[in-house]
Amino acid sequence: MGMDTGGGKGGAKSDINVTPLIDVVLVLLIIFMVLTPSLLKHHTANVPKKVPDDQPIPPDLQNNIVIEYNADRQITVNAEPVAWEALADKLADRLKKSSKKVVFFKIEDDANYGESVKLMDTARGAGAEILGIVTKD
Repeated sequence: MGMDTGGGKGGAKSDINVTPLIDVVLVLLIIFMVLTPSLLKHHTANVPKKVPDDQPIPPDLQNNIVIEYNADRQITVNAEPVAWEALADKLADRLKKSSKKVVFFKIEDDANYGESVKLMDTARGAGAEILGIVTKD
């Protein structure tokens, strides 16, 4: 790093030597350019394709457990109204009879998020191994 003390005719010089600063910035730029692709993580989701309406539903999918929850705090299990208190017992009974431990949730957009998560926790506690969410078309 060079420096001029200004002991000559002109007195003290006020020039700043920016070469070391540029060197450091370029090294940092190269480091970030090399590290950035490795830091980005990609999550992939396998979304099933939509089944045409005219295709019949397979028999193993006809006895699925579907919990519907709306903004009025009403819960239905396969179109049967259920109280909050009886939900865990009803799910446990149905899951014991089912070979697959899958529960699907059809929740309205206006429904309370915290209560929706509580529903999913209740289903998991009742013995559900896989939780699915039914989406709109």
